[in-house]
Amino acid sequence: MRHSLFVYSDDDRMAAKMAPFLSEGLAKGERAVVVVDGRKWKRLADELGPDADEVVYIDRDSFYPRPEAALAGYDTTLRRFAQEGSSATRAFAELPRCETEADWNRWLSYEAIVNRALEHHPLWVVCGYDAREVPGPLLDGAFEAHPELLTEEWEDNEHYHEPEEMVRSRTPAPTTLPGLRVVPLDGDPRAFRDSLQAELEAAGLPEDDAENMLVAAGEVLANAQRHGGGKLSVRVGQVGERFVCEISDGGPGIDDPLAGFLPPRQGHHDGAGLWVARQLTGGLELVSSLERSSVRLWV
Repeated sequence: MRHSLFVYSDDDRMAAKMAPFLSEGLAKGERAVVVVDGRKWKRLADELGPDADEVVYIDRDSFYPRPEAALAGYDTTLRRFAQEGSSATRAFAELPRCETEADWNRWLSYEAIVNRALEHHPLWVVCGYDAREVPGPLLDGAFEAHPELLTEEWEDNEHYHEPEEMVRSRTPAPTTLPGLRVVPLDGDPRAFRDSLQAELEAAGLPEDDAENMLVAAGEVLANAQRHGGGKLSVRVGQVGERFVCEISDGGPGIDDPLAGFLPPRQGHHDGAGLWVARQLTGGLELVSSLERSSVRLWV
């Protein structure tokens, strides 16, 4: 995989650089994908001419509801292209608008994770950053997430940081949640599900959110039972307007900041449970202390 950064400040330059990039791939029999807003797609389609009909266009804001969904969307799309016989894919994509520091860190972490999550696909993705729209801290951080730059030519990026380092530095430290209630565990998965379901119903969660939490918590509990070294415990409760389920064990914890972000691959099943849990919930935190390690699921 090639993951490149392209910074520009006018639509004509964007179109002049990206149309040949995509057309060259199409001429080689590759697939082409564009994930931008409608205005930029119109300008790029004009530059592409007849080739625009061969490009898969995806609206940016519908494709990027949150990083976990975007990773799954790319992985699914690229798998489908491979099944259809595609030898490779070229993509030009832009992130959704980011207004807060939390947004910057979330999506810059996503950009870093892409380097690991999609590295096994025959993909060349160019990430566009419009200097007229992107906040300065987000633009500065983008140089840490892309191994390659497009200026006038393609060049290696000396500012690139390893994904694990970047994600770790941009992930907020979990806070303590002292007010959670203990859910009894007796070793029966069905009894655990029933107890958690009762808590979710009491909290008034929508049915879909509750079902997703039940599945995600089941995956995390199964991981803890297999790898956690005993001393299992579950705490739940509402924090503000959100519901949290915290599953703890006596194991060493998970030190990988990319845990659960990498799509499962054929023949590689490690991390599949956390991947499912991240997909189904609104947030997943890894919490470690001297006494225990925990996975927090938020919805």
